Amino acid sequence: MEVVVYTRHSKGCPHESDRYSRKCRCRKWFDYSIDGRQVRESAKTRSWETAVKLARQKEREHEDRRLGVAPAPKTTAVMIEDAVATYIKKISDPKAGRKEQSLVKPKRMTSLLLEFCDRKNLTYLSELTPLILEEWRSGWTYRPGSHSLRIHDHHIRAFFKWAHRMELIPTDPYAKLDRFVVRNPAQTMPLSREEVTRLLAAIPLTDLSAEEKSYAHALMRLQRWSGLAITDAVTLQRDALSPDNSLELRRTKTGEAVVTALPADIADELRMHERTPSYFFWDTSVKRESAVNEALDWYRAIFDAAKVSRQTNGGLPLSHRFRDTFAVEFLLAGGSFEDLSNLLGNTVAICERHYSAWVPARRERLVQIARESIERQQAAERGVTIQ
Repeated sequence: MEVVVYTRHSKGCPHESDRYSRKCRCRKWFDYSIDGRQVRESAKTRSWETAVKLARQKEREHEDRRLGVAPAPKTTAVMIEDAVATYIKKISDPKAGRKEQSLVKPKRMTSLLLEFCDRKNLTYLSELTPLILEEWRSGWTYRPGSHSLRIHDHHIRAFFKWAHRMELIPTDPYAKLDRFVVRNPAQTMPLSREEVTRLLAAIPLTDLSAEEKSYAHALMRLQRWSGLAITDAVTLQRDALSPDNSLELRRTKTGEAVVTALPADIADELRMHERTPSYFFWDTSVKRESAVNEALDWYRAIFDAAKVSRQTNGGLPLSHRFRDTFAVEFLLAGGSFEDLSNLLGNTVAICERHYSAWVPARRERLVQIARESIERQQAAERGVTIQ
């Protein structure tokens, strides 16, 4: 018996004219004849290599039955594709209460794992050894020592931990890999109110064109009072600003919805700018990345003219200092982390990690702890014991 693998293409697949295409991720099926009866059945995979393996296995099982050979014990091995699908379904369950943005990285990492396994012709979870997974990690392009590297590692680690807990694999191969260490972690570096004033006042002192100075002034004030990331600010659409000066958009990075409001004078200044009919700052004849880089060039020139340090930590862009400024000023004014997370389009956990020291009560407690520690250390040096 010969089992033929073919592809049932999804509507709109660019390879739909080729029944035996290996270039797409459409569902794979089997076609074979048994006892004079034509059978077509799903291979339950989108991987051509996996489908071929299963087809050969089906042929061997048929031949064993024909020869009267006892069938091999049924394998309990779980296909990688099935495990990933079950995991994503589990974490996407509304009852789990996860926000949509928290699913982006798990989906991204498991998709990258599936692509790697397709290239290596790996089908079952049990085939993924620590050495193979280390080879996969060596091909990641995240910046060494960065938060992105550690965070994405965390998400794929969670998948294997779940698979082991569900008894899909006898041991967790990923648990044997070292965790990534974050070097030079990003630090919160808000601008003081005096520095913001100096920056705005220094714009006329730069060599920027009159148009660039006007755009830079509006862009800086927008970031300071909205907390938008530089990409979201530069590509802000005109219809995102409502007549009541509220802003509503989705973050480019995460797709998370952001709703906030601007002071009237800043909203009015924003409306005076129109690079194109649809955007305040973005000339859509250039790529989005180029538009962001142009804005960062403005910022560097302005920081230098104002003699404000351009130093940032953790590899964050210079513009992130305005986002930090918005967050810190919001908390100092009594805002909550939950509200801040909605305004920034981040999770509460991320906001707490970066900005908890700026909550007045927490900051005062930390300062008091530090002072008490200093007193004890100084007393110890004098040979005095403080009870």
